[in-house]
Amino acid sequence: MLTMIKQRSKIQRAMFTLNGQIIDSKEGWVVGTVKGSIMERVAWVDVLKGLGILAVVWGHSGSKNAFYMFWFHMPLFFFVSGYLYRFKPQQTGLAYLKRRVNHLLVPYMFYLTLLALMMFSVSLWRGQSVGDFWSANWKAFLLGGSLLEGVYATFWFITCLFFVQILYDFLCRKVPSAFYKGIFVLVCFLVAYWESRYYADSFVPWNIDVGLYALMFYALGHFFKQTKLLENPKVRNLVFLMSLIISLGFIYLYSRQILDYGLDMKHRQYYYFGTNLILPLVFTLILAKLSIILTKGSVISNTLISIGQGAMVIMYLHIPAVSLVRQVIPITPVRFFIIGILCPLLFYKVIQGFPYGRFLALGEPLDQRSIPSARKEYSA
Repeated sequence: MLTMIKQRSKIQRAMFTLNGQIIDSKEGWVVGTVKGSIMERVAWVDVLKGLGILAVVWGHSGSKNAFYMFWFHMPLFFFVSGYLYRFKPQQTGLAYLKRRVNHLLVPYMFYLTLLALMMFSVSLWRGQSVGDFWSANWKAFLLGGSLLEGVYATFWFITCLFFVQILYDFLCRKVPSAFYKGIFVLVCFLVAYWESRYYADSFVPWNIDVGLYALMFYALGHFFKQTKLLENPKVRNLVFLMSLIISLGFIYLYSRQILDYGLDMKHRQYYYFGTNLILPLVFTLILAKLSIILTKGSVISNTLISIGQGAMVIMYLHIPAVSLVRQVIPITPVRFFIIGILCPLLFYKVIQGFPYGRFLALGEPLDQRSIPSARKEYSA
């Protein structure tokens, strides 16, 4: 009995409360809530999304080193989304489609309408007519993808992610063999690379073709979840060490101009073959390890989890927020970064208090509006 009490005491000391969740401070896994219910998610995933969206905002800041963020930040979000994917054979494909429409396309239309009204007001203030505004924007609004620029620049990600999620779920339902699924994903990856090499100026509405490239990282995220590679400390450390060696080796070769690399998913620029798969993956895995480490500090975790949970809102609004503030003060990269994080986070907090705010702005089901967002699955 005394031994059991001592073991229980050790377990209790290994936990701390964060955002209403009980966190294992050794591994960074959410093991329950204060009320004792078991969670399906892990704390470090929200931390990873927080780090990812910080990279996205800094990547758009105009800093001279911002382009490094493009090496991995968008593949990271497809990886995370794949990691959060749960195949539910008892659920029909149509039911899954409806959930994805609510979760992704409803907020997409909400923010597109919101920003279009904002830009329309600016257009009228500048003396432009309704016809001028519509003729300049209707094609981008209708076809989306890489046609959306300016304050709408990040919207391509949502329609691309929607396509990837629907395609992967269909694949899981129709192709039970993991081998054949892997072959299909690989073929899609090769087709995407072929398009980027020989049809770089092609256009497909809503950046659906970019989904052929993104599907690889989504599938890898799901693979890591299924195999629990990141849940085993020994395997995780080995994966981290290998990723660190590869990344440092490449950075050295890149600095010596021996190897080159760049990535711009939105505009189908996936150069170069091999590195366009390995490097985004290893940087994502390094940040995953860092996220697990950061969950040991409650203050840092609390901040990054909050940012991670608001990642989609930040994705939509960081450029429009800076665009508005730029009318008042000059914008430096640091100011871009701070404004691009804080203003969308403020909107994220405020909108939840409005009727249908969670449904329209966050894509949460209407019948679950009262459930705290920290307790629900969130696929960025």
